[in-house]
Amino acid sequence: MTGGTGRNRDGLAVLPHYHVIAENHDDELIYSDGFTWPCAQGFAADLIAPPAGAPISEPVKAVWIIQGDPLWCPLAHGDGIPADEQAAPEFLEQAIQQQPYWSV
Repeated sequence: MTGGTGRNRDGLAVLPHYHVIAENHDDELIYSDGFTWPCAQGFAADLIAPPAGAPISEPVKAVWIIQGDPLWCPLAHGDGIPADEQAAPEFLEQAIQQQPYWSV
């Protein structure tokens, strides 16, 4: 029975995942950990129009939803790989050159 669990985990590791990247009015970028497409859309919607009482402290001026490569993605996966930390700024810069999912 435990063999099936490992296969499921390995299968999930190669599924597409998406990061939500947002730029605030001070030109700072924030980004999420990996989400499924519906979760990424929901998180983006909360950034764009926060529900009443949401802990989102500042408005954003642009939001991107970027598909991460399941085999290599430098953004926040909790693995602390130094090469990822070095690659993240360039990845973000390339991502925001794409058409935003939403902008003001």
